[in-house]
Amino acid sequence: MPRMRCSACFRRRVTLLVLQPGRRRAHSEPPRQRPESTIEVAVALVVFFTAFLTRSGYVLSNLDQFRRE
Repeated sequence: MPRMRCSACFRRRVTLLVLQPGRRRAHSEPPRQRPESTIEVAVALVVFFTAFLTRSGYVLSNLDQFRRE
């Protein structure tokens, strides 16, 4: 089977980000200087779990009302 040649308009120039030294992405920022404390981690976990589990707990506690509707 003969191999077809691609025209110049269909060729893409591929450059890898790794091979471009000295360039940084615009959204990158320097790393955080201090690690998170235990209290910060605990507060974040409580907030996340409260945000997700409050809604599901409300739905489960009122499941009979939702079934009737």
